[in-house]
Amino acid sequence: MTRFLFCALFFLTALISGCATQMDVALNATPDPDYHFDRKATVLVTSATGSDENALNARYYLRDMVNALKDRGFQEVYTDASLPKNHAPIKMTVSLDVGSRQVTYRYTATEYGQVPNSTSTVCKTSKKKDDRLTCTSKPNTTYGPIGTSERTGYTTLSTFVATARDEVSKRPVYLLRASSYNEDCQSSKVEDFLVEQGLQNLNFEDRVQRNYTVTMPEGYRCK
Repeated sequence: MTRFLFCALFFLTALISGCATQMDVALNATPDPDYHFDRKATVLVTSATGSDENALNARYYLRDMVNALKDRGFQEVYTDASLPKNHAPIKMTVSLDVGSRQVTYRYTATEYGQVPNSTSTVCKTSKKKDDRLTCTSKPNTTYGPIGTSERTGYTTLSTFVATARDEVSKRPVYLLRASSYNEDCQSSKVEDFLVEQGLQNLNFEDRVQRNYTVTMPEGYRCK
């Protein structure tokens, strides 16, 4: 059972018990409208060059992409490890990039402290001969907002990117990007989730641009 299929079955099975954690997804997919995606031509799936960590992460999902492409009608799809020695010329290469990194963001936070809300006045008669009345006022306070301040927050951005290039022209003919911000989950679990979402939305005919939230099953733990 592939990693992608395992994750999909896990989420589907666990959904029976209810909902808890929510995962936000930004999904963008753009095919070249003038490119002919030949379903019978040889397609190679590999990891993108660049970050060593991202390239190694991507290798866990190569077979998932192979299966997803076959589900979309591509017949001759291989990884670099399964490519036959006497294969036909490669028509298209699909490179995967999967990773997570910490990012910062600015936000406005409310500051709290003691806020005056009333005044108490106490008057006493002077002990001097004129019996003068002396009054003193004291502010009463309560805990509440006293202003705002700019602060820096930290979160983790996880991304799954699949780029298809024509082997002859070397130009990109398809780009899929799924991303999510998360502060509480293990990066590997968010990456699993993003790959699942991305592969479910493979579309070589139309552009896809979606921002949505997936409610995870009750009891799902992303730690």
